[in-house]
Amino acid sequence: MADFTQAAVADAIAHQHVTNAESVYGSSLTPTDGALWAVIHMHHGFFEAGANATPASFFVQTNLGITNESWTTVAQFTVTDATVVIENMDDTEASGEVVLAVTSTTDFAANDYIYIQDASVPADGEWHQIDVIVSNTSINLVSGLVTGKDTADNIFSHAETFTMTLDLSGVARWRVIYKNEGSGPAMNTAIWVRYIEVTDIA
Repeated sequence: MADFTQAAVADAIAHQHVTNAESVYGSSLTPTDGALWAVIHMHHGFFEAGANATPASFFVQTNLGITNESWTTVAQFTVTDATVVIENMDDTEASGEVVLAVTSTTDFAANDYIYIQDASVPADGEWHQIDVIVSNTSINLVSGLVTGKDTADNIFSHAETFTMTLDLSGVARWRVIYKNEGSGPAMNTAIWVRYIEVTDIA
């Protein structure tokens, strides 16, 4: 079995909240010497309920030189146009908890992804996959909470994650940008883009 040498995981775009009619331009990243590819994970969630009539997109771009005129989009990921629902946390839940008490589970389903907004520390918001739904009682997660949540925090439906492997051969620089500039109803979103480079195969 191949042994992959990996560089440290880092952010291409830090976890942040983005209001409608805003774009976020990730920093220009120079591949590590000898890097073969980058595995990129893009997280998207909502912290507002309503119809997402004008979905935002992630753009993964590469540059073959040093000038800004040669940025090329090699992949685009457009988020859902679904109607997002919100559900308030009924109880304070500790780090590691997988059972989130709620009053209503309408429009939440097993295997869906959700975004759990942290009202106190935005960067402590979390993306999770739903394991099972206990009707109008709880939303149960596949994995436990990273940080505790309380009744000031909310759960939003229709979060998503996207992943791709970016071939870095011949790439001088690369970046991820996020454009949330639709003209429809304003949808406030949460994003986070992480990556890891593979630098060798033994």
